[in-house]
Amino acid sequence: MANISDTKGLNGLISQYGTEAAKSKAGIEKTEVEKDEAALADQNVFLKLYIEQLKGQDPTAPQDTNDMVAQMSQFSSLERLTSISDQLENMATSLTSNQALSASTLVGKSILLDGNSVKVTDGLEEVQLRTVIPDNSQSATLKIYDADNRLVRTAMLSSGEYKWDKLDDDGNTLPPGEYRFAASSTNDKGEVSAMGTQLPTRIQGVTINGENGTVLNVENHGKIKLTNELEILG
Repeated sequence: MANISDTKGLNGLISQYGTEAAKSKAGIEKTEVEKDEAALADQNVFLKLYIEQLKGQDPTAPQDTNDMVAQMSQFSSLERLTSISDQLENMATSLTSNQALSASTLVGKSILLDGNSVKVTDGLEEVQLRTVIPDNSQSATLKIYDADNRLVRTAMLSSGEYKWDKLDDDGNTLPPGEYRFAASSTNDKGEVSAMGTQLPTRIQGVTINGENGTVLNVENHGKIKLTNELEILG
C-alpha cells in the first residue's frame, strides 16, 4: 500500500476513490474501469482514504496520525476549491448571459455622437441636436440643408439643446433623406464661428466580451466602446 503522504500514493488513492473534480485537479485521466457511483460520493471520500491507509500500514510502524489528518485536510481543501471554482464559473456564465441580453436591447436605438448629418426616416418624429454655445456668444444660429445642399430651415438657438420637427421654414413636412446641420455663433464683435454638433446615430450591432469589453457597432462611426458617458436615445 502506498504511503498517503507520498504524492504518487495520494494520486493513486484519488484515482481509485476520488471524485471526478479531484481527479481533474490532480491531473489524473479517466480510466475505462466502471466504478460504483455511490463510492464516488463526496461524503464518503475521506472515510475510504482513511480505511485504505489503515489496511496498508505496517503494524510495527503505524502511520503518523498528524500526517494522515494533514493529507486528508489537503484533499478536503482541494474539493472545496473545486466547488468554489465551479460556482464562480457558473456566476460568470450567468453574468455574461445577462450582459448579452441587456446589450441586445440597444440594437436599433441611437446615441448622440459628433457629426453634422443625419438620415431622416418616416418613423423618426424629430431630430435631437446638441451643441455648445460659447459664453461670449450674442446669437447662435442653426441652418439645415437637404441632400441637394438647399437651405430648408433656419433656427435661432437659445440653448445647446434643439429638436427639429422635420419642418421647413414654411411649416411643410420634409421628406425622408439625408440632412446636414450647420451651427454658428456670433460674438459681441460680430465675429462668426462654427459650432460642433452632436446628432443621433443608429446602433447597428453590439459585441460583448471583446478585447475592449462591450462595443457598439454604430452607423457611419464604426465600433465605439460602451461607456457611461454615452447617451442612449430611444
